Amino acid sequence: MELQPGQNIQLSTTSLCITLSYPKSQGFQSEVDPSAFMLNMDNKVRDDNDFIFFNQPSTPNQSLTLQTSNESSKFLVDLNKIDADINKIAITLVIDGPNSVAHLNNLRLNIEGIAFFEVPLQSRQEKALIIGEIYRHKGDWKFRAQGQGFNGGLEPLAINYGVDVSPGESKPVQTAPVSTINLEKTIQDKAPRLVSLAKKVTVSLAKHNLQSIRAKVAFVLDASGSMTGEFRRGNVQAVLDRIAVLAVQFDDDGSMDIWGFAAKHSKYPDVTLDNLDGYIDSIQNAKQRSAWEILPGLGGTNNEPPVMEEIVDYFKNSDMPVYIVFITDGGISKTRAIKDAIRRSANYPIFWKFVGLGGSNYGILEKLDNFTDRLLDNTNFFAIDNFAAMTDESIYDLLLEEFSDWHQVAKEKGII
Repeated sequence: MELQPGQNIQLSTTSLCITLSYPKSQGFQSEVDPSAFMLNMDNKVRDDNDFIFFNQPSTPNQSLTLQTSNESSKFLVDLNKIDADINKIAITLVIDGPNSVAHLNNLRLNIEGIAFFEVPLQSRQEKALIIGEIYRHKGDWKFRAQGQGFNGGLEPLAINYGVDVSPGESKPVQTAPVSTINLEKTIQDKAPRLVSLAKKVTVSLAKHNLQSIRAKVAFVLDASGSMTGEFRRGNVQAVLDRIAVLAVQFDDDGSMDIWGFAAKHSKYPDVTLDNLDGYIDSIQNAKQRSAWEILPGLGGTNNEPPVMEEIVDYFKNSDMPVYIVFITDGGISKTRAIKDAIRRSANYPIFWKFVGLGGSNYGILEKLDNFTDRLLDNTNFFAIDNFAAMTDESIYDLLLEEFSDWHQVAKEKGII
């Protein structure tokens, strides 16, 4: 039986095999991402488990499972297992890339043994479609063919289902699959060991209203001798891993500038997901180093102001906000020079996140809230006494704290 847009039918079985076929035209340069939203009576997802896509291919109770391939995908649905408070299942498709749905050769939904629906594609420019909906009606299940499009892609599709992705709102966010889907796909492809961090990043971004912000990301690491234990235990690489996931979300190219400092300082090759694994070991062992050095040629004592001044000069003309994570185990003594660097940077699109890592005597870094002799507050500090005991959720929440506030004030002052 062929369905027309808007037509609905009674489902005679509770075990469904729904196949989406989407052969691509020649020269197609995008990814095709089928997905499903499990919706309650208010037409909203309840939590992350209700968003089924390539990297979360089934519900916890296996009531819906997604199997994907290059030009077709299959949804296996057991309606007997659907939670009682789920009223509807929306079957959707998103084009991730420069193409629109019109660049598919065709798009067909087939409910095995029941009906099929050929989605009209000619002259369409949308990047996202609700292809059809399975829904409850008077105690039974029905299917409605739709083919409804959204010009903006996944974001307006998610908003349509009550997902709050507005950066200007402070009300609680149910879930944020808009930024998760592309972030998780990128992480899965290039750094699968870190894919669990993608959702945690997205949740924290939503809490701090940072879903839509784009920024360059830089990482500055203290390589003075007292940091030896943090390097040896892998904590520096672990922090870098977490910032790298954030960098992929903040910046389309996903690269991150990196500096190391001790008595001297040096800029190292940009960090990307391609070279992230073992990055810290690679720069430690790139050249011969003396017994008291962590990074070759930098010496063993800490001297923060020169690297900070270089970073200000490097980013002062940036056309994007710059988010800098600066880790140190303390021993901060050059208060005046550090203040001078921060004061100068406040005139530019630069935000500093200072992170204390297992140390003490953080000096001026702990007192930056009282440092008012600058155009605006462009810094924040927190300390991690025991990195191994911190949850990733807590780390991301602390990393993002005050960045949104700075971003808003910087816009008001014309800095960004």
